[in-house]
Amino acid sequence: MPDRPSPHTSAEVPVDELVFTAAAGRRARMVSWLAYQQMAADVAGQIRRAHPGAVTLVGILQGGWITAQSLADLLPGSTVLAAAARRRGERTHGLELLAAADGLLAPGTPPPGQPLIVVDEVVDSGRTARFFLDHLAPYEPQLACLAASDTADPAPHFTAWSMSDLPALVLPWRVLRDADQTTGCLLAAGPLTTAQLDERLRDLGHDIDPDLLESHLDHLAARDRLHRDGGLWRLPGGPDAP
Repeated sequence: MPDRPSPHTSAEVPVDELVFTAAAGRRARMVSWLAYQQMAADVAGQIRRAHPGAVTLVGILQGGWITAQSLADLLPGSTVLAAAARRRGERTHGLELLAAADGLLAPGTPPPGQPLIVVDEVVDSGRTARFFLDHLAPYEPQLACLAASDTADPAPHFTAWSMSDLPALVLPWRVLRDADQTTGCLLAAGPLTTAQLDERLRDLGHDIDPDLLESHLDHLAARDRLHRDGGLWRLPGGPDAP
């Protein structure tokens, strides 16, 4: 591995190629905090076996950076950097590596000699991962994620789940941001009251203020993504729909 390589900029792509959009009709699956911790421990164990010493974890903003932080807790001495594509018009324009400590942001430089691992939440087609791997090619990077499609190109070196029918994962920090998918999971078996939805979310480790939960449900109903029947919430066309 070169001692002090630097990212190169020969792999620019249209910006929309880096934006993941779940295919219409794709099933969703909620991931509890416990399941997330188990997935992170699995991936960290794989990395530790391949690289017994410290590594550099480059998390793709946003969720990959969160995952990289979790992996670093399990890989003592490792460095965590964030990565984001720079934008020029409708195409990318190079890669930014960032380091953050005590609220201060600075350009990030991988320590020389440490294996470098690009981290993302999920690798589906592999387009996003390929962009970052290509830009970081001088570091001979590897790829880690929580879950991947078994047809992803490139395939990850380290992953907890690999499956042919990869669902849209609702990770713990996206429960309200991905409220459409959250309610789709929780109401798949039939209608529930707000209190019952709150109970299911608590079972998954999410203690959400009831007023905030109700507000999100009302917003989904206003967009016709949910229907309210008395005290029950139901999916349009879902089980027991009138």
